[in-house]
Amino acid sequence: MVAAPTALHTMAFRSTLTATLFLALASSPSAAAGLRGLVGGYNETTSGETSYYSSIDTSKGGLQAQLHTLISPHTVLSYSQLWGAFAIVDESRFACSPTTINDVYSTYCWTTGSSTDGGQQCGSYKKEGDCFNREHSWPKSWWGGFDAGQGAQTDLFHIFPTDGYVNGRRSNFPFGLVDTASATYTSTNGAKLGPCSAGQGFEGTCFEPADEFKGELARAMFYLATAYMDQFSCCDVDAVRACALVLHVLI
Repeated sequence: MVAAPTALHTMAFRSTLTATLFLALASSPSAAAGLRGLVGGYNETTSGETSYYSSIDTSKGGLQAQLHTLISPHTVLSYSQLWGAFAIVDESRFACSPTTINDVYSTYCWTTGSSTDGGQQCGSYKKEGDCFNREHSWPKSWWGGFDAGQGAQTDLFHIFPTDGYVNGRRSNFPFGLVDTASATYTSTNGAKLGPCSAGQGFEGTCFEPADEFKGELARAMFYLATAYMDQFSCCDVDAVRACALVLHVLI
């Protein structure tokens, strides 16, 4: 296993990986050319690790497979360790105070720890604002349930602290655009549940995150499709194209 990255490095890598895989899935010469500049920019100005992408050759095919090799093996925490990881990675982001963590599905700022320790981890909930839990942005039911995740079920990269009630409303619906007028539920930060807007390539019910989190959630989709490449027969490419690209074009 590789050493666990710092919170700063994790955020920087997420940002770069999104654009990298967007270009990989675009499959065009101009995309590969753009990637060369992206890699150079990341090495020189963001990570301080000038050799990180040295093994990636954008002149040949199989870019996603190359990236899969680059990030494998990777550190995967236990399910219980995620609570503590949130306190490091998600603490004092956006409007939250230095002692609380940010929620991607609501405006609430949460205190880590169980209710018996003065924290706000779920537990049961009846309404928005009751408690927060561990949201699999790529729903675990898509790959066959928690135990079939092959590590993804506890992978911090796509698991976020979210309001328990809103998480329950999202269920396992895909991310996508929802017309405000037809939304059946809107959270305190503007996340919406409702019929998928036309023209997205899929129909049914969608969950649209608030604008400020669409990029981060798109990065989680791209990451899962690469780190667990060819391991999930359900949605390795479909989920990326249907969900992540919808979110990516809005950021």
